[in-house]
Amino acid sequence: MKKFFLIFSFFLFLFADTNTSNALKDTNNSINLKTIQFLKNDLSKNEFYIKYLSYLHYKELEKQLKKYQYLARKNSKYKEKYESIKTELELLKHNKDIFKTMVNLQEVPPPPQLNSPFEIFSAISYEKKLKNILENNHLGYINFMNTYKKLKKLYDEEEKAHIKDDKLLKIINDFEMIKSVYKTKLDSIASQANIYKSDIQEQIKKEINKLITLAILIALSILFFTFIKFVIKKYVKDESVYIANKIINFINITVIIMIISFFYINNATYVITILGFASAGIAIAMKDWFMNIFGWFVIMTSGSFKVGDRIKIYLQNGNVKIVGDVIDITLTKIILYEDVTLTTYLYNRRAGRIVFVPNNIIFTQPVFNYTHHGLTTIWDGIDITITFDSNYKKAVYLAKEIVNKYSKGYTDITKRRIKKLKSFYNIKTSNVEPRIFTFIEENGIRISCWYLNNYAPLNLRSTISAEILDAFNKEEDIKIAYPTYTIIKREDEKLSQTQIPL
Repeated sequence: MKKFFLIFSFFLFLFADTNTSNALKDTNNSINLKTIQFLKNDLSKNEFYIKYLSYLHYKELEKQLKKYQYLARKNSKYKEKYESIKTELELLKHNKDIFKTMVNLQEVPPPPQLNSPFEIFSAISYEKKLKNILENNHLGYINFMNTYKKLKKLYDEEEKAHIKDDKLLKIINDFEMIKSVYKTKLDSIASQANIYKSDIQEQIKKEINKLITLAILIALSILFFTFIKFVIKKYVKDESVYIANKIINFINITVIIMIISFFYINNATYVITILGFASAGIAIAMKDWFMNIFGWFVIMTSGSFKVGDRIKIYLQNGNVKIVGDVIDITLTKIILYEDVTLTTYLYNRRAGRIVFVPNNIIFTQPVFNYTHHGLTTIWDGIDITITFDSNYKKAVYLAKEIVNKYSKGYTDITKRRIKKLKSFYNIKTSNVEPRIFTFIEENGIRISCWYLNNYAPLNLRSTISAEILDAFNKEEDIKIAYPTYTIIKREDEKLSQTQIPL
């Protein structure tokens, strides 16, 4: 009995150990599967893995293209699919080469050649640019290697879980091949960058030494001529010192210029730079004069307006408005002949003057051209207010008839000119017919008439205004409104009121 009990206990132990072992295996498999899923999710967002899949997709499309090319020859219904794949391949051609797709390294530009001390700053900037390029390339390689390590880890985890993935093994092999090319190209760029860096540092050192030598020679020249001035002041009469100092200063400046020329005469760029600084000084001193000349150049080349155009210009920050015909454009000024216009009537109350406007006005104030590209018409508006109890529909009808009658010729001209203007500008609004608007105002119903007129609108404006006034006065149910006040008088307990115009 005791022997039987021992045998039973032994088999019970074996059964329990087997169950424990199976449970541990299931737990390990579960952990491996979670790790595998996590790695796959991480890789699905990885830049290099996505690029590699794009490359595989391109290769798959190439195979499909060959297939459908063959089928399209046999049956025309496959032609559309063939053309679709061909178009997609054209759009994705940047994924054709796996190395160009995966190995995205920035090349280092050759160093600039320093020919003046001012270019030292560009050399320092070039060094910083080299450093940034190398850092970005190295960072890209690190990211690639991290992707490669994740792929290997995924493969190891799948092996632990007894998953055979030949596709993943091929990807790893491709990444190993890419890694070798990536590392070789990275080292080559880094080596080239070091050569360029040494070259630019040598040039900087050379320019600094040249600049120090130049500064010493200029300082010696100044000290030498200062000593001569001191000697002259001590031994020459006072009346001759001023002239002597002027001569010495001229000689000193000449010597300094010769010293600088000796160092940099072979560099035309530096000479141009010196002339540029000199020109800048002159430009600051004669800013307005130069701006006028530049304004003349802009006017002549831009085509904004020309001699013969009618323009409107604001002067004194918009406080003065000038409308006139351009009769001349010189290097420094625009010459206008001021005509009697609506602006003259409303603001200036003067006309017939010759106005000289500096050319630089075009940079600071708007210029309105009434006759640009032959467009000699403008929109003009007349407002008239009628009482609230008037027949406003009839008033609108009468106003529209009058406006159409007198502006028809200008409307037809504008239609032709707008078609011509569309070849120069993107003009979308082409409605040139008269427009009548009705508004409720404080003193009555305002009828606003808009129509096309020539650029001297006073004559037609006067005619239309008189015609509208006559037409409204003939109608008993149309009354022109104007501001009034009411007086109420009490007589014998009766009220009476009288309206008196203001």
